[in-house]
Amino acid sequence: MYCPCCLNPRIVDYPNNQKASDFFCEKCKNDFQLKSSKKPFGKKVVDGEFNTMVSVIKKGDSPNFFILQYSLEDWRVKSLLMIPKFFVILSMLEKRNPLSINARRSGWTGCNFLLDKLPNEGKIPIIKDEKILEKKVINKTWRKMFFLANKKPELRGWTSDVLKIVQEQDKEFKLKDIYKYENYFRELHPTNNNIQAKIRQQLQILRDNKIIKFKERGIYEVLE
Repeated sequence: MYCPCCLNPRIVDYPNNQKASDFFCEKCKNDFQLKSSKKPFGKKVVDGEFNTMVSVIKKGDSPNFFILQYSLEDWRVKSLLMIPKFFVILSMLEKRNPLSINARRSGWTGCNFLLDKLPNEGKIPIIKDEKILEKKVINKTWRKMFFLANKKPELRGWTSDVLKIVQEQDKEFKLKDIYKYENYFRELHPTNNNIQAKIRQQLQILRDNKIIKFKERGIYEVLE
């Protein structure tokens, strides 16, 4: 497997029992963790212990994630997508119920990744319907959003959450269209008491990074 982040021809296996990551790139130093299944992934991907993942996200230490579906019948990779590390945010985590009192790890609490909480750029397809996609296109998508890597985890979460809603609108949308989701953003970010101001801030960040374009007062357009 090549590195989608820098197009280094090969990523390297970590030694067995390495925590949190399975592969790394010797060139750009990016880490990758693999989640795989022979069944198609839906909206959720099972991950590890909930509080550990929360801590990793808050520290900004998350690896990139590979989500791979395979077939044992014909030994083929059906699909592979990547969640860039800067899109691994708190709003995509779902806390699972603790294991029962009779379980070997009684009380252990896992989590799920909610893929439907991520914008398109947070789910970069690498293999789709058994077809390998163009490497340069994948790398371009990575670099398009790389500005998030230098942001604090909380701010990255806000940008991702607003972008997800923006992508659900028409190509041209109004500020008031995003304001309609104020309660949704309040649920995701309950400690923020000025949601509309935060929405405007994130739209400015997306504009400054050429994700959207400001057309006129209160009107924006999504760029290709």
